[in-house]
Amino acid sequence: MKLKLLHATPSSSPPLTFSAIQLLAALVLLISLPLSHASVSSMTYVPMGNNPTLYRPGAEPIMHLDQLTFTDTVLNQDHAFLVEFYADWCGHCRAFAPFFREFASIVQAWDRVVTVAVMNCADSFNTRVCRENGVTHFPMVKYYPRAARHPSSAITLEASHSGLQLRDQVARTVVNEFNQFRYPDWPNFIYVNVDSTTTYGSLWQGVAESADYLAIIIEQYESVSPQFMLDLSSRSHAVGTRRALASSPITQMLMITEFPYVALFSRDRQRAIYMNPYSANTLNELNNALANVKGNQPKVTVTTPRPTVPTTTQPPVINCERFPDRCRDMYFVSETDMLKAMYMALHDEVIRTGEVIQGANFTHLYNFVDLLAEHFPVLTFSNEIARRGRNDLKRSSSTILKNSERARLVFSHLREFLRTKSDLQQVFANDWEHHFNSVERVYAFPFPVNSSWQHCKGTTPQFRGYTCGLWTTFHALTVHTYMDTIKEHRVDALKPLKSIQGWVSSFFGCEHCKRHFMHMTTELFPMTSRRVSLRFLRTLLQGQLIFQEI
Repeated sequence: MKLKLLHATPSSSPPLTFSAIQLLAALVLLISLPLSHASVSSMTYVPMGNNPTLYRPGAEPIMHLDQLTFTDTVLNQDHAFLVEFYADWCGHCRAFAPFFREFASIVQAWDRVVTVAVMNCADSFNTRVCRENGVTHFPMVKYYPRAARHPSSAITLEASHSGLQLRDQVARTVVNEFNQFRYPDWPNFIYVNVDSTTTYGSLWQGVAESADYLAIIIEQYESVSPQFMLDLSSRSHAVGTRRALASSPITQMLMITEFPYVALFSRDRQRAIYMNPYSANTLNELNNALANVKGNQPKVTVTTPRPTVPTTTQPPVINCERFPDRCRDMYFVSETDMLKAMYMALHDEVIRTGEVIQGANFTHLYNFVDLLAEHFPVLTFSNEIARRGRNDLKRSSSTILKNSERARLVFSHLREFLRTKSDLQQVFANDWEHHFNSVERVYAFPFPVNSSWQHCKGTTPQFRGYTCGLWTTFHALTVHTYMDTIKEHRVDALKPLKSIQGWVSSFFGCEHCKRHFMHMTTELFPMTSRRVSLRFLRTLLQGQLIFQEI
């Protein structure tokens, strides 16, 4: 039958026997099944690890992954995955999360083709798999094709601050994968080719036999058709989809004059049962058309994400001039915070940068470790006020911080290790990690990685933490560089600042934060000898006084 499209008008098996060995083998298999199943994630799976997550397991259309589940869930599957690798401490990741959450809601109906997932690389439990996937900064969004058998098959996408832009990126990537592999159970993205030999039945090519309806979207150029077809993919058993270009004879047959345009057909007749320009309401209109034809139909739904309203409890305001002792508990430098931050900076962040630390990265690592070995604070200062009549006398005392003292020895050993590699100006990340772990063990693990954040504790676990500890350490290092060198009149104002800047440029995982920091310190307020020397001593002198007070 030639194509003629019309414009719409108002035996039994023997019993099995088992030997004792077969029964034992079957029992072992049954026992092992739950363990095997546990390695595949689900939409309600709660990831392993100690760090907080930026998304809520089971409450959002986002699958959580971890070291235990990543490989079996993402690789060698029958559909694609879109994975955001993030760090819970990363401010840019927190800013990106609402857009990623919006994107996940928009594409929820695409789950038969692509699953949306996340993984927290700040959690040490996931370190290895994040390294294997080449995660060098946050947030990093990767598309894993259905045919992916190895992390290297992933395609890195832009972490756009727009749910719609993320949707369009993924739709284009899905179409490109289909054009290469032509999966029969995916929407048929091949444009309809109509000529004198085309039959009505050939339009249904690639449509499931169970589908009684076919929606064709006609457009002038590829624009909304991938999104439209993917929106209907969850109903492919009932409604098939095809697409055509405006230049196709279908346009004349249906007397279409504006694009994009959608027409809905029934398998048993060539007259369109629905025709309208494509709009945000098209899916709802298709639902109504199907309901009128065949009674109640399962609806195609478009989920609108509900904005999450953060709730915080404001701490009581304290008048620090009247109650200095109460304010002292609020403003202090925590040894625990600095040691936790330095572990993450030198261990987690450094080994994530690649297999080999070389060139400028090697130099920046050496300079930063050298700064830590020379000037990481190992004393705590406190002031006691003795009252004598109308005069108040301050008596300052210091105490050795034993964990910090041992950490400084770790930094010294790491510096010597890097010095042995200075001829090649490179070190393998695995060797760095192994040496770090060995030296840390020798000095009885001075980094309290499992302790809670103290001064850097946020109102919720997602806030402050690592970045607070990192910047606190940076400030403490500049103060102590001044304190350690001023008596000998050998203050080099630029050295500690350049060492910190170098580490940030090479290793800080929050890409947006890194770019902002480098822009500030190289363009807006460039760190030059003239600019720094005029302000540095005065600023650090104030910093020293503040530091000694806490």
